[in-house]
Amino acid sequence: MNELIKERIKNSIGKVAKVFLHNGFRYEGKIINFDEKYFEILDFKTNAYKIIQIIDINNMEVKE
Repeated sequence: MNELIKERIKNSIGKVAKVFLHNGFRYEGKIINFDEKYFEILDFKTNAYKIIQIIDINNMEVKE
């Protein structure tokens, strides 16, 4: 599953996404950057950058 998520994030830089984590947290914002373990999102709620570990992602939705 992580490979599918990595590919989606890599192809979605600059797009808006909702990210749901295993611990129940949720972030919605613009995907800014990505590497093999982490990605960066500009969270709309706090107007702050968040660095999220890819293995912590339970589900995500990317808006086209």
